[in-house]
Amino acid sequence: MDYTYTIIIPHKNAPLLLQRCLDSIPFRDDIQIIVVDDDSSSDVVDFMDFPGSSREDVEIIFTKEGKGAGYARNCGLLHARGKWLLFADADDFFLPGFLEVLDCYCATDYDLITFRATSADSETLVPIRSRQSDFLGFDVTESIDAERLKYRNDVPWAKMVSRNIVQKYSIQFDETLAGNDVMFSCYLDYYARKVAICSVAIYCATIREGSLQYSVVLDNLLARVGVACRCNRFLRKINREDRLVSSYYRVMQCRKYFGRRGYYKALWIFICNEQWNIVYGTFRGVFMDKVKNICEKLKSW
Repeated sequence: MDYTYTIIIPHKNAPLLLQRCLDSIPFRDDIQIIVVDDDSSSDVVDFMDFPGSSREDVEIIFTKEGKGAGYARNCGLLHARGKWLLFADADDFFLPGFLEVLDCYCATDYDLITFRATSADSETLVPIRSRQSDFLGFDVTESIDAERLKYRNDVPWAKMVSRNIVQKYSIQFDETLAGNDVMFSCYLDYYARKVAICSVAIYCATIREGSLQYSVVLDNLLARVGVACRCNRFLRKINREDRLVSSYYRVMQCRKYFGRRGYYKALWIFICNEQWNIVYGTFRGVFMDKVKNICEKLKSW
């Protein structure tokens, strides 16, 4: 059976939040929901009463590899049969009336439609400033040039993606511990020829302590360094140096939270994977800053 929409949700050890996410999606015959469990613990999850197991429109895939959300999303893509793809995190949820908004675009030939997303505290649901607006630096509205979103909006949620373009160019998520969606979004922006922007909010991206986005784990931060370097190589290859990301900032995050041990590990990834002109420019800037600080101290003596 073919569907209008396929919604892919990776999950790990958050059954109550996953249930909330599923509850935000009304039942419709033309919607395929795929939940991919990333080797959750039986101490946390009741597999005999797994969220969504009582719904006919939910397909549940259990993986034992524990390779993270990117691997889980790729598993979902293999089973997707909808004309349009949507992605959700298990601790987020869709807003009331979102399907009516999607239906306005379902008969179009767009490759990608980006919608506005709100944010809230995951536990209290108190509204907060939108995560989407924070990382973009502006609000998503129809009045903005779609070019401003290119290679900036590196999350998969609050987007409606043509499955045809994903299949045509074999676009997949990185199977990394963190940052798995960055290159997926980059490739999508590169190959999408017809895009649209909608200022109607369809999705709530929550903030939750301990989530992958906000947990401070060295291996996750190191993975983000490597992903940033890979992203920069791709952007330079397509002559989009104007969208280069600060990979060294992620190195300094490792130093901030894990001291020299984290810094040296991140620095090695940076040196081995980043473009040499960026490495040279970074170290030159660091050296000049140190010289400047020394000169200022000498002047004060």
